[in-house]
Parts: sequence; structure tokens; C-alpha cells
Amino acid sequence: MRKLTVFLLIMSSFLWAQSKLNAQSARTGPVFNDYGAVYDIKDLTVPLKKNYRYKVLFDISKSPESADDINGVIDSVARYINMHVRHGVKIDDIDVAVILHGGATKNGLSHTAYEERYLVKNPTLDLIEQLSAKGVKFYQCGQSAYYQKVKTKHLAPEVKMALSAMTMLTELQAEGYQLIPWW
Repeated sequence: MRKLTVFLLIMSSFLWAQSKLNAQSARTGPVFNDYGAVYDIKDLTVPLKKNYRYKVLFDISKSPESADDINGVIDSVARYINMHVRHGVKIDDIDVAVILHGGATKNGLSHTAYEERYLVKNPTLDLIEQLSAKGVKFYQCGQSAYYQKVKTKHLAPEVKMALSAMTMLTELQAEGYQLIPWW
């Protein structure tokens, strides 16, 4: 019985290891090499539209509890871009806007302002800078900011102060942006 148990343990370990070797890993790139890991989908049954302009609006109000952690929802913006470019969409056919409010207000702070509040540099700022360099527009809800005693001077240069998230949601959707809510 003991030999059977050992054999079964060895076989199950082997099968588990084989499944891990055969499983596809998410990869970053081609636009963002440090962020936005996605899977290649080789067996699409719903093809991407040809000659289509993707105009999307990420509504982000959550942030990790730890001040040391990057905002994974903002990383999803890099994922969105990487995944579409990897599957044939031209970067010039992707327009992305991000609205930060609520808990995500802290993610738009400059390193100096973030460090004054949380004693560490803003771990999400490099990602915001890279996204902005590829044309992603960032807007901070003024209502959330002022409630949290954040002024325009505290924001990273890539983040623009708006009257409110509601205002930007209204204006950008009227301009044809499609909402991806991440409350």
C-alpha cells in the first residue's frame, strides 16, 4: 500500500508539473513591457472589428489599501492597450481616458505629495507616466480631490483636475467614449 501511495504522489506531482509547463503565461508588451500582462488568444471566434476606433473611458475609484502597492486597475489600462495591439489593432486607433476619484485619488499624486502623505513614493506614477506618453488622458475628480485635501499642485503633471468625475463621465461619453466602470 505504501508503494502505491508513493507512486500516486509522484504521478500527481508529475501531472501537475506538466500542466504548469503547458499552461500559457500572460506576457507584457508590445506597447508596455513592464505593465499590462495579457494572454494571446489564438482561437478567437469573435474577431476584432476592422477599421474601428476604440474610444474607452476607465472610471476608477478603487486603490489598494497598502500605499506600497501599484493600482492594479490602472494596470488594466495597460492590459487593454497591450491586448488590442497584440491582436492587430493599431495604437493610433485606441483612445483611452481615465477618471480617478474616490480611493484612486491618491494614485494621481506626484511623488512628493504622495510621500508626504504615505511616506513612500507613488508606486503607480511610473505606470501613469508611461500610459500618458502613449496618449492616455488622466482626469482627477475635483470633488474627491478637495474632499481629500488634494489640490492641483499635488497632482502629477499627467493628471488634469476636473470639476467632477460625473462631469467628465458626461462629457467624454458624449464624445463617443465607451465606459468601462471599475468602481
